[in-house]
Amino acid sequence: MVVQVKPTSKQYLAWQKWLDNHTRFILFGGGAGGGKTWWIGEKRLYEAYVYPGIRSFIARKELKRLMQSTYVTWNKVCQYHRIPKDDWWLDGKYNVIRFKNGSTIDLLDIDYPSDPLYERLGSLEYTNGDIEEAGEIQFLAFDVLKSRVGRHRNQEFGLLPKIGLTSNPSKNFLYTLFYKPWKAGTLPDQYAFIQSLYGDNEHTKEIYGKQLAEITDRVTRLRLKEGIWEYDSDGSLMDYDAITDIFS
Repeated sequence: MVVQVKPTSKQYLAWQKWLDNHTRFILFGGGAGGGKTWWIGEKRLYEAYVYPGIRSFIARKELKRLMQSTYVTWNKVCQYHRIPKDDWWLDGKYNVIRFKNGSTIDLLDIDYPSDPLYERLGSLEYTNGDIEEAGEIQFLAFDVLKSRVGRHRNQEFGLLPKIGLTSNPSKNFLYTLFYKPWKAGTLPDQYAFIQSLYGDNEHTKEIYGKQLAEITDRVTRLRLKEGIWEYDSDGSLMDYDAITDIFS
């Protein structure tokens, strides 16, 4: 099966980083409607066919939301590319998408209050993977998953251990690890941030633009529509770094 991808211009940039021989962690998005989840779906589908037998993952804070959003988009991606219905199936017992050629995609729930150190992820071995809405998770979850990729057939296929992340603007580790260095022009080569907003997605920008403009909360509207990362939870926009430096 040949998956012919026709990405948007920003998705194309993200694909370039995913396929190069040095970038390992790619944050794609930074706003609503930029084609984040579609990028993940096509990437997982493409690699499942090109590298038979690989083991990858799509992770999100809550499995329920992953199934209600990401998995729905996954089905749309498969329908768009006319994937035969018997080429893959969902193993609901283990939350795994399985392909006839042996490739698998684990659907991971990484919100386990009873496992604050994410020890249950410690024995997993993956080729690579993706984290949806990474603004919702803790840095430690990302840190542990970094150690689990590159452990399944990577050498055989010549694949780097990579993780793709999607998110709207947030004030967790994404701000300090990706956005701030990207804005300052100091982002290390193994990291990449591709900003994709609703206007960068020609397929949905008209309707998304209208919907996002109707959000009444100013900060939420600027975050999701304009991709503003410098915000404060009290509803004002300000220099976040100045806030963090207030006691020093």
